[in-house]
Amino acid sequence: MNLKILNFRIPSKWDSNIREMRYSVYLFRHSALAVLGISLVACVVMLAIFAPYIAPYGPEMRMWNDKLQGPSFQHLFGTDDRGGDIFSRVLYGYRLDLIMSSSVVIIAATLGTVLGSAAGFIRRLDEILMRITDVFLSVPSLILAMAVGAALGRTPTNLVIALAITWWPIYARLVRGQVLVEKEKLYVEAARASGGGTARILFRHVLPNSIYPVLVNATMDLGSVVLATASLSFLGFGVEPGVAELGRMVADGRAYVFNNPWIVAFPGLAILLASIGCNLLGDGLRDVLDPRLRR
Repeated sequence: MNLKILNFRIPSKWDSNIREMRYSVYLFRHSALAVLGISLVACVVMLAIFAPYIAPYGPEMRMWNDKLQGPSFQHLFGTDDRGGDIFSRVLYGYRLDLIMSSSVVIIAATLGTVLGSAAGFIRRLDEILMRITDVFLSVPSLILAMAVGAALGRTPTNLVIALAITWWPIYARLVRGQVLVEKEKLYVEAARASGGGTARILFRHVLPNSIYPVLVNATMDLGSVVLATASLSFLGFGVEPGVAELGRMVADGRAYVFNNPWIVAFPGLAILLASIGCNLLGDGLRDVLDPRLRR
């Protein structure tokens, strides 16, 4: 009698990760709001990347004979009081705003993650770092950003610095709370028993298991930072007048809001779509990455 030898394969860690990834994609694809959010964000990003190829005019080009023209085939969004093509300026405004907002979120998330993880895992640093965080959180973020922006000057780089200074304490608090929960789990004790050092345990084991809320928060914050960037520019603490930035465009056209509403309406709508897209995408990622909402 022939005996067939059956080879049983023990599922590996990679198999489990692949299954989790497929299930995450399945959940994401079946969330209408998440799909809408990623579609809006993808559209905004593509418009920003390909702005030089899509825009019919340059961001600083002025056509003085076509001032305050309404939407038409020649100027899809009309022109402003200086003869600038609003459609072209909105595309370049998307590019500048996304670069600044992404830079703010990356800097704030990185700084907040490093300081928050150190505070949560190293007890002697916790009190010092959290009191510094409390000082920043005690000042209204917009007021602090306005003060820093006024002190540094009205440039895109200084605007990024001003907003990053106000945003990092949020991530520090978030990561600290996650690390405090993770460091009490058994795998941390096992890592200590095997001879792992503080830095190795923190960055190899604890931090990777605490990073998911940061990703979700960063995605949702991107929309909030776009609004904050536009708000500071509107109030005069962002970029210089005339620069193709969405908040600055709204500020420059506010005197014509009743007689020539397209000057303000299209940049404002662009800000709204970018903010809504980021918020919807963040909600979708939260539903996918949060174990309590996955099942």
